[in-house]
Amino acid sequence: MTAQKRSSTVQDTPISITAIGGQDLQARGMTDFTTLAQSVPGVSLKSEGPGQTEIELRGMTSSGGNSSTVGFYLDDVPMTAPAGAQNGKVVINPTLYDLNRVEVLRGPQGTLYGSGSMGGTVRLLTNQPDLTGYHASAESILSGTEGGGFNHGDNFMINIPLVEDKLALRVVGSEAYTSGWIDRIVANPFPLVTNNGATRGDVQDAAVQKKYPGSNADQIYSVRASLLWKPIPRLSITPAVFYQTDHQDGISAYDSTPGTQAHYQPFDVAEPSSDTITVFSLNVNYDFDDFDITSSTAQWYRRSIQVEDGSEDFNNPQTEVTFASNNGLPNPGYYGPNGSGEVSGRENDPSQQFSEELRFASKGSGRLTWVGGLFYSSFASRWTFNGTTANPSAYMDIGTFQPATTPNWFDANSPTTITQYAVFGEGTYELTNKLKATFGLRWYSYDYTYSSVISGWGSALGAAAPSNSGRIKQDQNGFNPKFNLSYDFTRNLMLYGTIAKGFRPGGGNAAYPTTGPYWSAVFAPYNFTGGKWPSSYKSDSVWSYEAGQKARFFDRRLTVDASVYYEDWSNIQLEALPGDWPLNINGNHATIYGGEVETQAVLGGGFNLSVSGSYTDASVDPGPHWLITPLHKLSDVAPVNGDLILSYAKDFSNGYRFSAELENAYVGKRFSLAFPFGFSTNGEYIALPSYDLTNIRAGVQSPNGWGATVFVKNLFNQRAQLESLLQETLPSAAFNRIVTNQPLTAGIDLTYKY
Repeated sequence: MTAQKRSSTVQDTPISITAIGGQDLQARGMTDFTTLAQSVPGVSLKSEGPGQTEIELRGMTSSGGNSSTVGFYLDDVPMTAPAGAQNGKVVINPTLYDLNRVEVLRGPQGTLYGSGSMGGTVRLLTNQPDLTGYHASAESILSGTEGGGFNHGDNFMINIPLVEDKLALRVVGSEAYTSGWIDRIVANPFPLVTNNGATRGDVQDAAVQKKYPGSNADQIYSVRASLLWKPIPRLSITPAVFYQTDHQDGISAYDSTPGTQAHYQPFDVAEPSSDTITVFSLNVNYDFDDFDITSSTAQWYRRSIQVEDGSEDFNNPQTEVTFASNNGLPNPGYYGPNGSGEVSGRENDPSQQFSEELRFASKGSGRLTWVGGLFYSSFASRWTFNGTTANPSAYMDIGTFQPATTPNWFDANSPTTITQYAVFGEGTYELTNKLKATFGLRWYSYDYTYSSVISGWGSALGAAAPSNSGRIKQDQNGFNPKFNLSYDFTRNLMLYGTIAKGFRPGGGNAAYPTTGPYWSAVFAPYNFTGGKWPSSYKSDSVWSYEAGQKARFFDRRLTVDASVYYEDWSNIQLEALPGDWPLNINGNHATIYGGEVETQAVLGGGFNLSVSGSYTDASVDPGPHWLITPLHKLSDVAPVNGDLILSYAKDFSNGYRFSAELENAYVGKRFSLAFPFGFSTNGEYIALPSYDLTNIRAGVQSPNGWGATVFVKNLFNQRAQLESLLQETLPSAAFNRIVTNQPLTAGIDLTYKY
């Protein structure tokens, strides 16, 4: 592994880290990182579907702010960047096929990995081209989903030496189709709400106009190509390109009321999403006698698009945005053709980033080992949202309280740029043959710009007066230090302690009004001075204190890695929801403590057991500008999660190998930040129940290169509540939309290696 940007092993690296090799990934049937992350101690996920997953480590939630708290790297390419989209600080979800390993580094990694790594860093390391021989492999995964349909995934890899010992090409291609399991149902006539809009009508028994089974089907295509050129033995040049496109027909979420695996609509409005990314990278490495020098250059382009249906939400009289409901006029017929009609929104989030890192790393096993370098990145995005209504005259312009005159209910344009510079270094010195001290330091500097223009009859000021934030600028520089002390009692027992600091940049807010009958009531409880909402929020930072041990017992048949930690999070970025509009603020601070343990045991007779788990206790002091209850909770943080894997393998005399595996992953209760009340003065936390998912696999590997494995995922067909859906087209008080997992899926995994 290369977590410290030098070659080492998990047991010799004095930090809390989980590393999973490529063979283990395939043996467990892990095809994407989202599935894998559910079994890694200390990891929490905020997921709204394929390619829309936000990673959090050790309770460092990133629901507030525009920057992630966890760094994400594809090889040496940093993929974490500020985000404006409603689906959050999401990372790409590339296939794990032909991956060398996955590394999950817990705790602040700001010394080596920068501002997006205050909670930790995730690294996906691909297999590099091999100069020595031809290799090829292929895989086909065929399955069926309960309540869904037929799924298929196909992968291939080919490695070709083009010039002996000098030039080689490696190409990896993948496609994966996942049948949907959420039904999209258009009901007509759509049942009216009761209790002034707070109780949803009986949609389950309504007349069905159209039904779209499996409306959340997903299709992914990706290709990864890398070229290794060694013109001389000491010089390696590796250009690479990665391309992935992901299209989903609809959201993997069901309506909490009535709670069936379906989404009910008054109008036929599909909600497709797409995510396309292209990554170009160039690594150049020169091997000197005493050190290596590496240049990592990358440029990526990404575009995410999604459509959101808001028809039922806006037509609900509880939102009080229809003109008639505020003037005592006859009800216009909320769901009829002459009523308030279809409402939808379209998010478009194009972004790009250029990065360069020049890194120097020592070689050999002397008393001093070190790594250091320079880093630069330039990120830009232009998030837009366009909301339209079919019958605007039925609605009330928020600015004039008169019938709306434009179909555009909400149009937003929010360009963002951020430029970062850094100088970093980390060195480890052997004070004795057992005691080692590591000191690291990163100097960082960033320049940030943001602006927001919002218009439309449903915007903060109404259609007559666009809401303009102006150009918001921030810049800051500072230091992230790290100190680590480790002691090797024996070859099989290490104790270590780490003190480290991490940070992430601040940002800007859209402009909202504070006067008028609606906004004055919203503004008053937040206790902001100066008569206006804050136009920006500051950076936040964390000091982390960790102690851990790595031990092996019984002739290394039992491995136990454990750590405990305490996080002091200052000036924490939080997302307040005044009037159900997103506003980032700085709270006072949060304190998080907990621990992780990972054990692996060779039981004998071909059996192996792996048990891991984590505990996280997070408490926040949100300060005087926070109304969401319970006040002292952080969203999306599961206090407990755990994973158990029991595996068996047996070799036969004719070269065949049989293997089987049983895995159970548990995620505890947590809170999800949601918009449940339509146009109220605030959002709220929704409690999500715990869940556990069980998978089984059994297969045969032949000496001729082929293998066949049967599997069942989600054996007990658990319907986990992964997330309360967050989107611009607000849910109503009558129901919420809950993101859920794939039901029971059974199939066969066929492989071939040459």
